[in-house]
Amino acid sequence: MKISNLLEKDLRIVEKKKLWFSIPAAIVLFAVIMAIVFQFTLGSAFNIGMDFSGGYTMNVKLGTNLTSDNKDEYVKLIEDVTENLSDAEGEKYGLKVSAVQLQGSGDQASLYVKYKAVASEEVMEDINSELQSALTDNLLKRIPMVTEEGSSISAKYTESVRSFYENRKTAVLSAAAESGLTLSEDSVSLSEDGTSITVALGSSVTSEQKDAVISALSINDVYLGSVIAGDQVSASVSTELLTSAICAIIGALALMLLYIFIRFELASAVSAIVALFHDVLIMVCFMAIFHIEINSTFIAALITILGYSINNTIIIFDRVREVVKNGMAKNSSYSRIANFAVRDTMLRSLNTSLTTLITIAMVAIIGVPDIRIFALPIIAGLLAGTYSSICIAPSVWSIIKDRRKREPKAEKAKKKAAAA
Repeated sequence: MKISNLLEKDLRIVEKKKLWFSIPAAIVLFAVIMAIVFQFTLGSAFNIGMDFSGGYTMNVKLGTNLTSDNKDEYVKLIEDVTENLSDAEGEKYGLKVSAVQLQGSGDQASLYVKYKAVASEEVMEDINSELQSALTDNLLKRIPMVTEEGSSISAKYTESVRSFYENRKTAVLSAAAESGLTLSEDSVSLSEDGTSITVALGSSVTSEQKDAVISALSINDVYLGSVIAGDQVSASVSTELLTSAICAIIGALALMLLYIFIRFELASAVSAIVALFHDVLIMVCFMAIFHIEINSTFIAALITILGYSINNTIIIFDRVREVVKNGMAKNSSYSRIANFAVRDTMLRSLNTSLTTLITIAMVAIIGVPDIRIFALPIIAGLLAGTYSSICIAPSVWSIIKDRRKREPKAEKAKKKAAAA
């Protein structure tokens, strides 16, 4: 059956208002349940981004060592090091990388890391210092080729390390002492060409002690790059951003309410705002259910959907006004009038939403992570907006009009009862 033939039938959309209202109610209930689960399992009901929660940045400068081929490997390593950073007792700090952005090119290429704050500023200073050292150790170390000869370990480097030797010697002796192994200064020696360091371990050495010495033989290579602590996104700035975002949404809703009231009528304006509130609520529920990070791009997506969704709703109410003005439904109920309008505009609404949805879906599938975070709530908002313009707004309009129609009758009944 063709869609056009299907839409010629009376689908009686408005009469099924209880069903249309129960579906978003079920989504909201499920989102509340998931938020409670995330609150107890992850410590946060919503995945609030550092735009709102505050956070810090770290700039990993890699220069020409950073290429398009190894970028993803560096990003994965940065995320692993950051999110697995632990204290002395082995407890993870709970750092979460919000974004890793590529900046510059050639000698100036670097990765700009953003991560959320997990403690007070004083504690975060120590954590940031540990993270800086951890990133330096994991990204910028020159790891030698290690061979074992009897009770000795020989670390072979690709070039002379004579300038690093004294530092490595001190690091080896210190690491050995911390692991419970006592070594003399004569136990560590540099080869004549300066490309290898040999450590005489002696007998009865454990594997943990051997690993500690090998780790100390790795050298932080200043030529590979550097890790520089960046700026702090303060909580006060984040609060201001959140307040501005809420004011922007409320302002947009208020102006839309005024415009539709002037252009149509109060019942249409209230119905449209209820539909828009439904769209915002569903988008928030989507972010809660899938625990997607909420940041400034989500606010941009919200405002985008507010402007897009109201378009379909206005088309329906414009059709409602034509039906009433032309007398096409003179003796019909308000539900019947709303059904006429929905049926006549449904194909247009579906086609408009589908073409936009296909484009946004492609962006979500093949786009970069930053764009994908923007596209996913847009997809949820498009679906919610199409649903609300067809099912929610006309249903709310008919309820308001029916109630207004019954009120005069109730007043007449009161007057008759008073006269009697």
